[in-house]
Amino acid sequence: MTTRFCSAAVALLVSLPAPGAVPAWVSEGPRVDRPSFSVDVPVDVLASMVLIDVEVGGKPRRFVFDTGSPSMMDAALADELGLEAIDRRQGHDAHGAVVDTRIVQADFDVGGVTFRKVPVFVAALPHTARCLFDGVLGSELLPLCAWQIDVQDRRLRCNPDASQLAHVAGAAKLPLHDFGYPHAPILDVAFARNATSKALFDTGSPEYFAISPQDFEGARRNEGVERTIHGHGSIGGSAGGVAPDKDQLSVVLSSLSVGELALGAVRAPLREASPSLVGASLLQHFVVTLDQRHAAAYFDRYRDGPFDRGSFGFGLAFEDGVRVSLVWDGSPAHQAGLRVGERLRSINGTETSSSCEGIRRAMRAVSESDRIVLERDDGAVALERHGASGD
Repeated sequence: MTTRFCSAAVALLVSLPAPGAVPAWVSEGPRVDRPSFSVDVPVDVLASMVLIDVEVGGKPRRFVFDTGSPSMMDAALADELGLEAIDRRQGHDAHGAVVDTRIVQADFDVGGVTFRKVPVFVAALPHTARCLFDGVLGSELLPLCAWQIDVQDRRLRCNPDASQLAHVAGAAKLPLHDFGYPHAPILDVAFARNATSKALFDTGSPEYFAISPQDFEGARRNEGVERTIHGHGSIGGSAGGVAPDKDQLSVVLSSLSVGELALGAVRAPLREASPSLVGASLLQHFVVTLDQRHAAAYFDRYRDGPFDRGSFGFGLAFEDGVRVSLVWDGSPAHQAGLRVGERLRSINGTETSSSCEGIRRAMRAVSESDRIVLERDDGAVALERHGASGD
């Protein structure tokens, strides 16, 4: 299990009318007004988030590329740009909270290519998210081209012809399902011989895999669960606010397969709702290309497993100083006595802060280090990242 941070990448579940009454903004965009084009832009990776610079309203902005969410924008930015609401909807965020949003249309320039009339859900993002990005480029853009996420070379590419992209020829080709707007990418997964399902490929989820209650029961009944790990605290924040503190559960699946890719034993936190999520940690092993129009996903392996980055076993929250938000039983954090809610004064000798720079600094330190020193009110403690056998 990775260290989790409060994040605003939101998997909004949106209720649309019957087909005869689908709003115009669903079909008007997004679009690119030329038959052939190519995008190849640099990305920054922060705590598994894939961040890119785009131009909207004539100004450069930072957005997170999130295949598990429709496109979103912070309300303050939408107001600054003078974007008028064309509709209003209610959706559910990543933690099930109801979020009231207005919908606007915006043009985004990504690497010199303009994506026009992109439908964008507008909501007030929490402080932590606003420090990291201005919005989300989401899944309704996927049908326009084959999108390639290359964390190894820090690039995001897009071409209507997938064969023009590197990392496609010779890659594992998996079926990719599209069940309509917002065109979320769905993959086949298996936990045991008689336990199969479908999961959303979600670059907004930091895990290798996050399992739904239904899939957990299916894996358990078919002896696909190797063991369970308990914890307590909040799993993070989203547009609907910070998830409440409560008991948490993570499972070790004895064997997870994504399509034909057998990953072996993988840890998966239990989600509150469907679907299960194939998360961004797989990008540390595969260059992934999503070709929705041809119902194919390509996984080009550049790093072998094990599919476990290890963990310090705690999460951070930044809304009220820098505090511990989650602790997993048996983890290095638990063994060191970290408590949910306690303040951290410094990380690796640098004073903590809930300023934007302080948030980015803390996230990089915890996500990119194998050993960290935390200063608490009652002294300092050193933690080393533990893998699957260490919890």
